[in-house]
Amino acid sequence: MSQLKKIDTSIIERAIPIPSEEWNWNKIRSIKIIESNEPLVPLSLVPEHILCRPQYYIQGIGNSLPECYSRKGVLLRLLKASSRLPSEYKLVILDAWRPITVQQSLFDTLKERIMKENPLISEEEAIKETLKFVALPSKDPNKPSPHNTGGAIDLTIADENGLFLNMGTDYDDTTEKARTTYFEEKVRRGEKLSEEEEEALKNRRLLYNIMIDAGFTNYFDEWWHYDYGNQNWAWLSGKDNAIYGKAKVKFTWKEFD
Repeated sequence: MSQLKKIDTSIIERAIPIPSEEWNWNKIRSIKIIESNEPLVPLSLVPEHILCRPQYYIQGIGNSLPECYSRKGVLLRLLKASSRLPSEYKLVILDAWRPITVQQSLFDTLKERIMKENPLISEEEAIKETLKFVALPSKDPNKPSPHNTGGAIDLTIADENGLFLNMGTDYDDTTEKARTTYFEEKVRRGEKLSEEEEEALKNRRLLYNIMIDAGFTNYFDEWWHYDYGNQNWAWLSGKDNAIYGKAKVKFTWKEFD
């Protein structure tokens, strides 16, 4: 608990608002995209503020890259968010821009796991459950997967010892505990939190509030997922259009999409 004494208390006193409506992919994917043509840029070049630990490359997922890329505007906002942390804390990027092939692999793997763990579930129900954690892979330029736009970021915070702050679950947890407001909901119901849960609640508030203040929006079911510029962001922000559509990382000898 001592780590929390270093944090601006005004940030962790601001509760995360509990969503009043369910996530609606149909509405989100109907939002118009007016592409800004901002480039994808690497995120590992400012290690004094941001660290990159590309989880899918580390785990050997095919076609994943050893670098994390995002749109330029996302990087600038990440630096703004980082500036609100104690000087010795850093943002840690776990995933950012994703090729469609990686998105497809993640979707299929999770759907298969859900069906295996729930043998009585229908494929339609399995897809619905999968969509809570992995967006449907899409080659439609009007309905890109959030991570394929370069506007979606999965991240956490590391302390001065290089240790992840306690957020209540690991990254990519697929239980209800991963929901951003899970601990807020327990408090609202009058349930007493354990010391570890209290710590996780405050750490989630820290991450949420510095990211929201920097212009991002949060995906309700994942405490680690934030968006800027894409259709998720436009829907939650009430914007008329998104500014990031499908994006590609281009190298001299190879092109990823």
